[in-house]
Amino acid sequence: MDTQEVWGTTVRYFGNHAQQRMQRSAHHLWTLLHNDPAFGYEGRSVGVDGASPRDVPLLAALARVQGASISHYTHPEDEAALVRDFTAQGFATDHWDQFMGNEACLAACRAEVRKRPIPESYRLHRITPETAPHWFDRLAETALACHVLPPASTVLTAETQRAVCLFLEAPDGQVAACAGAVMRNHRESPYGTASWWGMLAVREADRGRALSLALGARVALHMHETFGADTFYTGVRRDNAVSRHVCARLGVVESGLGCLAVLDPEAFGGAGFTK
Repeated sequence: MDTQEVWGTTVRYFGNHAQQRMQRSAHHLWTLLHNDPAFGYEGRSVGVDGASPRDVPLLAALARVQGASISHYTHPEDEAALVRDFTAQGFATDHWDQFMGNEACLAACRAEVRKRPIPESYRLHRITPETAPHWFDRLAETALACHVLPPASTVLTAETQRAVCLFLEAPDGQVAACAGAVMRNHRESPYGTASWWGMLAVREADRGRALSLALGARVALHMHETFGADTFYTGVRRDNAVSRHVCARLGVVESGLGCLAVLDPEAFGGAGFTK
């Protein structure tokens, strides 16, 4: 983890050197771009959602500056053209299937919370600006061990975005599991009431207790009740059976859309920037 003092606020960036550089660049870019509905930011990178081939110059510039960028809500026919264009310019690309849920998701989450309380041996916490520094270290350890990249700390604390991050403290004082959600788009964006949802990670020692379901449900409900989010989406690898199972249980299903990452090989070497 790397830290930076920005106007009196400690900003924490997570992951390896390339991931931290991406988060640091995105944090500062968002200061310039947050009022423009064309852009979105979830604490990892600034991107352009629903991209079509006309957005190639924007996404290419963002990828060069940050090391990577992303477009959620990409249509298959547009994504194929985007991949061709980016590959021709020397970029690498990565893909996740976009899963989405709305009223069915909220109903499933309410049912999950009613029937599955937090196990008594765990303590539920929400990340805030007052959260002690050691919790960021422990959160990152659990998330990164699951190949999940936490967003920059000012997003986790909801200082720069409408967001939430919940985690469970295990009996040994470590972070057993975490989940998060971010409304990454401007209120006037076509996606202004939607929330990126996920960051689901469970420490190996705490698996088998349905902790991802418990936290994932509470995160979605918090975003709906606090910020009015009515749609929830996430990117899932085609071979990630565990994540697909959790999504299905919480009413988040395949949408036919994709999440397309654009990667500068000089920064990421063609490998994705998160699970």
